Amino acid sequence: MSTDDKARFIRAVEEAFFLLDRDHNRSIGPEDFCTIAKSIGIELDPNEALLLVRTALGEQTDDAIHETTLNVDQYSTLMLRHVGSNELDNELRQTFDALDRDHDGKISRTDIDRLRNESEFFDELDDEQYDLIIKELLTLGTNGMNFDQFVRLMMQ
Repeated sequence: MSTDDKARFIRAVEEAFFLLDRDHNRSIGPEDFCTIAKSIGIELDPNEALLLVRTALGEQTDDAIHETTLNVDQYSTLMLRHVGSNELDNELRQTFDALDRDHDGKISRTDIDRLRNESEFFDELDDEQYDLIIKELLTLGTNGMNFDQFVRLMMQ
């Protein structure tokens, strides 16, 4: 991976981290992973999510693990170690497909509204924050955001 690709990858990983960090406490834990999994139709057991976090932390130290959350640096290290560019493309495609609720090739306001109503994904956002997301979405595409626009947004 070139230096530019690595920098774009890190920015995308950090953006993903802040999407996962629903309560904005600058850490992600088992509850965050369970909520995200549920929003895309996967039931993740809280104990499995905790094991995921502790495994990720254990790979970064030889010390005993007592923490139950990852900070942005720990999450970035995990992603850099385990996700290559092909995996990143696949992850972006899977995320896009999960957000494109009607599977028409675009993420529209209707898709985001459906996601908000069907899951707890946006529960931590107030109406103003939610409207900013919608505004960004509509700025990128008149009828929604296609996959290429989504990738550019995630990589900026």
